[in-house]
Amino acid sequence: MEFWGVEVKAGETFKVELEPGRYLHLSQATLGESKKKGNESVPIFLKFNDQKLVLGTLSPVNFPQISFDLVFEKEFELSHNWKNGSLYFCGYTSFMDDDEYP
Repeated sequence: MEFWGVEVKAGETFKVELEPGRYLHLSQATLGESKKKGNESVPIFLKFNDQKLVLGTLSPVNFPQISFDLVFEKEFELSHNWKNGSLYFCGYTSFMDDDEYP
């Protein structure tokens, strides 16, 4: 098991590519420091198999972070539309069991 974390800056996407035989357990997303004060909604997007999904919505005042327990074995992309700062994602990677990986 190995810690995993990434910063996704405003206006950018982050493509997560996994090594064969590894899983990524995505555990948390949080807002970084804001350039402006405000309480706008910040949707978190996940693109997987050509589908863009909303993982959740953050708010600088009410909900600056969100926890989840998502497991991926294929590549995906993370993004957001917050113009005032970065989002941070963390989790951990682990190896698949020998029975699961050919």
